[in-house]
Amino acid sequence: MTIVTASHPASTPAPLRYSLEPGGGCSVLASDGGPGGRRIVEAFGDLAMADHIAVIVPGNGHHLSNYYTERGPVGPRARGQRVLREMQRVDPGARAAVVVWIGYHTPQDLIRAASNAPAHAGAADLARLTHYLPSTAHITLIGHSYGATVCGLALSSARAEDVVALGSPGMGVWRRDELNDRTRLWAGHATSDWIRFFPRVRLGSLGLGRSPLHPELGAIRFDTGSATGHCGYYRENSESLRNIARIAVGRHDEVTRPGAGPVTRHPHRMMEVTAV
Repeated sequence: MTIVTASHPASTPAPLRYSLEPGGGCSVLASDGGPGGRRIVEAFGDLAMADHIAVIVPGNGHHLSNYYTERGPVGPRARGQRVLREMQRVDPGARAAVVVWIGYHTPQDLIRAASNAPAHAGAADLARLTHYLPSTAHITLIGHSYGATVCGLALSSARAEDVVALGSPGMGVWRRDELNDRTRLWAGHATSDWIRFFPRVRLGSLGLGRSPLHPELGAIRFDTGSATGHCGYYRENSESLRNIARIAVGRHDEVTRPGAGPVTRHPHRMMEVTAV
């Protein structure tokens, strides 16, 4: 796998270019070059042959410098590997792959995360990636925290059948018609997640828009089981992780709702989904 680099000014990163080649295991698809690089995109599994591809978009504080050293439960690399294992467990016959996409300059603290500017800057590159992925694959974007905002802003031009928002502070938009109505929108929200107190506003570059669970956006809420706090959605052996994997391999009828068991009907358009 060729690593394609992009040099750029710190405030205006140049678009990443991706190199997709057959093969399993893990491969770096793109990375910033030179000192101070902050972006990295890595694939797990065989992208070229995959029927189902999950693209994980992390939030604050993740970058190239800590990508390989962050070993804890919030490490994006470990989360990507965990999601792929669970996708393979949920559907052993599926050809699955995962992309961990830190393809934008993530906000480094909560104060900077009040601005939607980094999400806007990254959304175009995220959308561009989806058009480089195999055209026959079912693509699921999985955004955690600020990463969900990036996913929401990318949707108008991205190619994705499903979007999963985990602990979302806002989808970057205010109205449903700002999203792609052909994409199913799902939301995981633990009752103990402090993100519920995050202000839902959007004034110019300030604010991250509405929650995916707002009636105007109408996401399908799924059960997060034992997930607690803001960073527990990828917990091993949790109902949250199982539901993420079920969505990512297209097992929509097996996804469980909070206190309601499996979902039995899944409209194909967000505008037809009953809000929670």
